[in-house]
Amino acid sequence: MSLKVILADDHPLVAIGGSLALGTAGIDVVGTATNPDELIQLLRELPCDVVITDFLMPSESQNDGLTLIENIVRDFPKISLVILTMIDRASALQAMLARGAVGIVDKRAPMDELADAARAVDAGETYLSESLLRILDEAEKTATPTTDMPLSPRESDVIRMFVGGMSLGKIAEREGKSVKTISRQKRDAMRKLGVHHDSLLGQYARDHGLI
Repeated sequence: MSLKVILADDHPLVAIGGSLALGTAGIDVVGTATNPDELIQLLRELPCDVVITDFLMPSESQNDGLTLIENIVRDFPKISLVILTMIDRASALQAMLARGAVGIVDKRAPMDELADAARAVDAGETYLSESLLRILDEAEKTATPTTDMPLSPRESDVIRMFVGGMSLGKIAEREGKSVKTISRQKRDAMRKLGVHHDSLLGQYARDHGLI
């Protein structure tokens, strides 16, 4: 069964180019939207696995990208969310991830990257374009990690197994849970830890005694 994606962007060239790139990669684009209202309506009507949306699209009802993220995550928790953006401020990128986005693609990157992002987040991984990952890496180096939200025992177990080399599929099989459930637990743990990409998770876990 092919991966199903809804793509939203108010720029026709991005929508057309993105749909073409996803289709060429064997991913089924089941719908496209040009504003937040259209996107929410499509999500209500069409089953999909991943939504890829521009962070800022004009709308009469809302123009806040963070609010859009919160609404999608709250109302459609089983759908993985990827953000398209040209924003390159670490604080803004961190806010997107903290609200529930699990992928962020730089709009200046090749369109082929959309397929990589869609497949990664559907598998329970976080995905960031290399350019954005470098920005977050630099921010991590100068920040003091703090958290007021301890991990649950289940979240700690998932992080230990994942950092230890087990795939989300293997963890799900071992725990008798769905991959989506294990993926959600991993994402919740990463948000609590303030870690925004899988590549940073192993080092953080080692530094803070999780493994």
